[in-house]
Amino acid sequence: MSASPPPSRRARKLATNAEAPAAAPTVAEQLAAGDAMDDERLPTAQLERAAFGEHVLPWSPPAPVVPPSVAPWALVVAIIALVVSLFVGVLLPLGVIGLVMSIISLRRAHDSRRVASWALGLSVVSIVFSAGWLFWALPQLSTV
Repeated sequence: MSASPPPSRRARKLATNAEAPAAAPTVAEQLAAGDAMDDERLPTAQLERAAFGEHVLPWSPPAPVVPPSVAPWALVVAIIALVVSLFVGVLLPLGVIGLVMSIISLRRAHDSRRVASWALGLSVVSIVFSAGWLFWALPQLSTV
């Protein structure tokens, strides 16, 4: 009970063209013949015509995703490092972290240069204060 598959659209076109070999059909006639065969085609069949014209939208790449800014975080770390360095010098690495983050944000094109510059300045001041505390405190740790 194996039924032979129905003829393809290309085979039907060749059969209709073989019946009238006298004149070559024009493009309009081929399109009209194709539209006449569309009633027999399944609705999920592949279309054989490409869509051209003004209704086709040109392809454009998606907008690039901008990574989050580092400058505000560098400023927050620099402010915390400065406040802490006014009282103790042991958080010198926090000032260094703020310095590195501000340099990174200065090198990025989309980060705010003003915020990154403030973070850089405050980080340098916090490092100076922390180093001052450490230079003052280390000689006082004499062994008795």
